Amino acid sequence: GGREVLRDVTWRIAPGERTGILGVNGAGKSTLLRLISGELEPTSGRVKHGKTVRIATLSQRLDELDELADDKVFEVLSRLTRTVTAAGDEMTPAQLLERLGFTAAQLATPVRDLSGGQRRRLQLLLTLLEEPNVLVLDEPTNDMDTDMLAAIEDLLDSWPGTLLVVSHDRYFLERVTDQQYAVMGGRLRH
Repeated sequence: GGREVLRDVTWRIAPGERTGILGVNGAGKSTLLRLISGELEPTSGRVKHGKTVRIATLSQRLDELDELADDKVFEVLSRLTRTVTAAGDEMTPAQLLERLGFTAAQLATPVRDLSGGQRRRLQLLLTLLEEPNVLVLDEPTNDMDTDMLAAIEDLLDSWPGTLLVVSHDRYFLERVTDQQYAVMGGRLRH
């Protein structure tokens, strides 16, 4: 929209880095993530990715599941043949979703009828199944109760790739990341 959000930001993200990003609303956190993921081109400067980088993003928007709205959860899962490794265990998508708090009865629920927290968990599962080595999470704790936060924290603890998380939940950030940066005044500060 013509407003400068970030300027003179140089940030090298190492493989396996686990970084939290803080800042007030409108500071540029989501813009920074969109630049990293390639959803947004910088107006000046450049964003460079390594050749083997595979980025997957869990955005704040739940409308990404709109195309699945009429499908029952088990129908979505039936199209997913991959397994995922979580906490050192190989799991099917259904097993992982169960670990994230879904009951067998909820698997028969159409996606459109899921609560915000359930949609967020399904969205996280679909993101993890993209098999990224860089996982970008923009406000992943929205719509989560404390039990689900604990389950997601445990899941992220065992996730082996690079993790970039924006959250206003300072405890969550300190729990799942090793370092935190703040977006303040258009700059990125450790």
